[in-house]
Amino acid sequence: MAAEHPSPSGRPGPGWLARLEPGRRRDYGTGQAICLPGTEENRLFLLEHGMARICLNGGARDLTIGYLRPGGIFVTHTRAWVAALEPVRVMSWPVRDLLGLIAAEPEFAVAALREIGAVLHGAFDLIEDLAFRPVEARLARFLLAERISQGGDRLCLPERTEGLAEALGTTRQTLSSLVARLVRDGAIRRDGRRHLVILDPARLEKIADLSGG
Repeated sequence: MAAEHPSPSGRPGPGWLARLEPGRRRDYGTGQAICLPGTEENRLFLLEHGMARICLNGGARDLTIGYLRPGGIFVTHTRAWVAALEPVRVMSWPVRDLLGLIAAEPEFAVAALREIGAVLHGAFDLIEDLAFRPVEARLARFLLAERISQGGDRLCLPERTEGLAEALGTTRQTLSSLVARLVRDGAIRRDGRRHLVILDPARLEKIADLSGG
């Protein structure tokens, strides 16, 4: 069960969120579902800490269509669900609060839609990767994207390796083999259990351009 906490006055994420009253703050453990379609009222939520994935369920398997990192937002009105890849903390508001803000101050609608649209853009990128690129290219693209997101060459990976493998559409064993190959090739090096350091981004960019055709 996720634990609830009072909301702080400060928060990460888009500046327009500061115009909302403090929301509901909750912690979720690795692997926990943060939201499931149709289980509660539609909410806007902000990831304050950790990393989560946005998924669609296809019966026997899940399809990752996006990631949430600190400062990322999501609205729970779609068929997608969100699961924690590591311990996370979120703050959420009923969607009616956001609609009330937009009604009172319409200029915030553009900023809100831009942020929410970025999630959709990322979903198309991931679907394209799964459809047209081999696993090694998907891994390279993920590492390069994390390099930008985390602001440096030393990357902190999700706590749950299985979650990352599922997100890349592969198995834990295949993912471990590909990481080991990149280490041997000098493209990256390990730095403890959860960290990788990118040594040769040009090498990763070359791998990332591979297609499955």
